Amino acid sequence: MEQEGTMNQGDIKRKQGLFITVDANIGAGKTNACHAIASAASVSGWPARVLEEPTNHPKFPHFLNRYYDDLRTGQNTGGGFAMQMFMLCQRYEQHRLAVEMAWGQQGIVVVQDRPIYGDTVFATTAMERGFMTGQEYELYVDVFRNMSRDVMPPDIFVYLEVPPEECHQRMAARGREQEEGVPLDYLQHLDKNYKLLVKEMRRRGVRVLNVDWQVFGPPVELWKRILRMVISSDSWYEQMTFSFAKHPRMPLVTGKDQTISGGEGQ
Repeated sequence: MEQEGTMNQGDIKRKQGLFITVDANIGAGKTNACHAIASAASVSGWPARVLEEPTNHPKFPHFLNRYYDDLRTGQNTGGGFAMQMFMLCQRYEQHRLAVEMAWGQQGIVVVQDRPIYGDTVFATTAMERGFMTGQEYELYVDVFRNMSRDVMPPDIFVYLEVPPEECHQRMAARGREQEEGVPLDYLQHLDKNYKLLVKEMRRRGVRVLNVDWQVFGPPVELWKRILRMVISSDSWYEQMTFSFAKHPRMPLVTGKDQTISGGEGQ
């Protein structure tokens, strides 16, 4: 394949496949984007698989409904901490699987629907809104730190830019029962913390591709942009100044570390 936006298998020396993560606010159309990227990759001759969020896990509805009940009532019953610990464990297991599938001798293109790093946005937001205590958040951070020592970052971190107001409208349009009553200001809070996460991922040397996803773009063009970034000769990408393995702290912290160790989250 010699056309623009394509590459030969030999262009990637360290493995045969690619590990792509896609993240965005709730309701942005993230899962559809994941399948669109995988479809475009397959058409280009790259075997691809999407690893969706663990919504089919039998325990997922229990944790999600409990946390959303807290959001609707404004009362912290422990739903936030339980939900984030469950999701963190699931994303860690999925991340390891993605690395194995992309880095193996028969590696493929793996597109992950929300990575472990994006999970920290939800945990931090829960703590800041009072749905996770300081002690619970500290435990979450410790678990994340230990998990981070054992995983490699993705080749590309794709972030879909959609205003929280548009996300809120899309959530209403898709009509999922468990999402009824999720407040707009919660999505706005997530949006604020996602912007911080994207900035931190770039600082760590991870390739970040921001995509305006207010209007769903052509999947093939998005796939071409991903490949162009992968083979970029930009030394900023080649010389990673921040190692996840050596410095596995949270990609997103509140900036008020002294308040994390005690009391209710602010």
